[in-house]
Amino acid sequence: MKKILFPTDFSKAAANALNVAISLAQRVNAELFVLHSLNSVQQYVDISLASSGDITMPGMQPEIILEAIQKEKDRVKKQMDDLVTDVSDKGFPVHTFIVDSELDREINEFTVKYNIDFIVMGTFGSSGLRETFIGSNAQKIVRKAKVPVLTVNANCANFNIRKVVLSSDFTEDIINEQLPRVKDFADVFMAELTLLYVNTPNYFEETNTVTQRINDVRDAYGLTAASISIYNSFDIDEGVISYAEQNDADVIAMVTHGYRGVKKLFSDNITESVVNHSNIPVLTLHIN
Repeated sequence: MKKILFPTDFSKAAANALNVAISLAQRVNAELFVLHSLNSVQQYVDISLASSGDITMPGMQPEIILEAIQKEKDRVKKQMDDLVTDVSDKGFPVHTFIVDSELDREINEFTVKYNIDFIVMGTFGSSGLRETFIGSNAQKIVRKAKVPVLTVNANCANFNIRKVVLSSDFTEDIINEQLPRVKDFADVFMAELTLLYVNTPNYFEETNTVTQRINDVRDAYGLTAASISIYNSFDIDEGVISYAEQNDADVIAMVTHGYRGVKKLFSDNITESVVNHSNIPVLTLHIN
């Protein structure tokens, strides 16, 4: 983890995520890349249409739009400068970028161009998905990013990793092969790692069967120091969050390969539900 990308809209959620990104950068001696997607024209048109319903209404003249765009660019530039000033004494390089394209379209090109290997970003959760730039993009980035994404809820005020909960059903090699990457993340902070299976009525399995399967995976992939836990819940996403909260976890980790498979846990809707509803930071590794 040498280059960390931090997308921001300068909201409260983004501010919390910035603290996490700073902590990670300091811990692993990484460079921090700060990215803001302006996309001003579309934002301005959307706001005007929402208020007037008509793009030809007064206030939509090109010169007014251009003036608004320039003011927004000036505001963002100042906020970027202030951010750099605030973190300049933290002991790592900081690079800032302002783009006009939509973030979810930009993110993978940006990660490839600058060799980004980790993303930290804020989210307001399901109640605020339409309220901010960050809130509306967290799901898209979790779904599309080719590098690990750590999402940080607006309610996460402190970040001190002591316990990492890795939720899986431990049935697929393509998923299990990624588990050591979560162990490496936990090891950076010398944190405890728990391998969690959520047992639900629709996918119920005997405890002995699950325990044996997790033990086999643990031995095969060098996770022998990790503890094992089986938690009963009606829903997987709610079970993951409830277990993490009850056991004072600092990070929830999940590996997903999207909608390609039929396995119960590793679909985007389950992972994104955890991202949206968890007050605990969520580490997502997506297999593309």
